[in-house]
Amino acid sequence: MRLLAALSLIMMPSLACELRVLTWNIHHGEGVDGRLDLNRIGAVIREARPDIVALQEVDMRTERIKGRDTVRELERLTGMRGVFGASMPFQGGGYGNAVLVNGTVLGSRVFPIGHSEGMEPRSILMVEMRPYRCSMDIAFLSTHFDHRSEEDRMAGAGLANLPISLPAILAGDLNAPPDDLVVGTLMQEWTSSTKGPGYPTIPVDKPKRQIDYILYRPAKRWIAVEARVLDEAVASDHRALLAVLKLLPGDE
Repeated sequence: MRLLAALSLIMMPSLACELRVLTWNIHHGEGVDGRLDLNRIGAVIREARPDIVALQEVDMRTERIKGRDTVRELERLTGMRGVFGASMPFQGGGYGNAVLVNGTVLGSRVFPIGHSEGMEPRSILMVEMRPYRCSMDIAFLSTHFDHRSEEDRMAGAGLANLPISLPAILAGDLNAPPDDLVVGTLMQEWTSSTKGPGYPTIPVDKPKRQIDYILYRPAKRWIAVEARVLDEAVASDHRALLAVLKLLPGDE
């Protein structure tokens, strides 16, 4: 009977699943009050109850965070599985993007974004995963585009638009407003979970501009159920963006 039950589960068709997705530029854990406080970052994430989190400006074992392992600490604080992707070496450690997931990590890879001379290296961290809420695998991408160079931001958009075999979510700090050419380029392949002007994420005290996004593809596999900017305005210099996305069954 146990074998038959197991086989029946394997043969069951994939069902739609609903995922809570959070993206947040955490400013290496330092809030606008000057305090480095990963406990506070973890508390905000826990309260949002996400299934998946994209984090930007993540330090790993750098001098300015006193050699701490940010991802391991956030794993402990949130109960989620963490993956770090370095965009560059920094202060004896690494600096880049991270992903947290309630689920199984199947693999990960860091894709460097081509950058202009003198500009900071940036990257896209892609994690293939199966969230606990789902019977389907997805690709989840966390990124942070350069704020100084439109050329580098466009390079990031071009990289993100390359083919992906799984249903995918791209989340992060794009350093571009919704009407920018960079966002328009991404919209050739992706669909935004946020529509209209109601999702500003900076400046953190009185947000006026949206530069943080949660995008998905292909459009036919996803439904954007809701999205909102979190009220928290101290733990980082960005507000976090939360979206609820429903993944529909389909050919993988």
